[in-house]
Amino acid sequence: MAIINIGEFAFVMALIKNIKDKIESVNEPDKVEKIIETAARDIKREKAAKERGRETLSERAKEKELFPLEEQAGGSEMAAYAATAAVQKKIKEREKKVEKILEENLEEIYINLSPAKQAEFRAKGEETARAINALLEKAKFKIKDIISLIKKWLSVIPGVNKFFLDQEAKIKADKILSLKK
Repeated sequence: MAIINIGEFAFVMALIKNIKDKIESVNEPDKVEKIIETAARDIKREKAAKERGRETLSERAKEKELFPLEEQAGGSEMAAYAATAAVQKKIKEREKKVEKILEENLEEIYINLSPAKQAEFRAKGEETARAINALLEKAKFKIKDIISLIKKWLSVIPGVNKFFLDQEAKIKADKILSLKK
């Protein structure tokens, strides 16, 4: 039986949860297979990096204090659960920050909407925040994807000016991008 350190275990646990979430959101078998292949490739890279003596993803995550120390959690299993909980907490906090950025300077517009449009606008905004947060989780993403998500959300406002859409989307995307850094 191989012994793995807490960083590796937490990395694998987070990877498994990520895979589970992705598979649950996809209904096409081809995409499920691709998700599984990608996860297997990530695990192989982690193992290969360790064998070559290079820094692994789990070690980098541990250095960045994404994972609490084993002593703080009270054992290796508890540390792994605490690590994944800490990562999930950071993701939720970032999602809240994204929501705050999205709602900036839109109070007056929101108040002037009908109750039905307000509900639609709010729901679409929460969905947009989740999608943007998922993009921020990736190592690489295009800012134009974030801008297009914001534009799509703002287009729910009836009679909105195209130039206003462009300007607000770019401003909000720049602020959101600063969360990644």
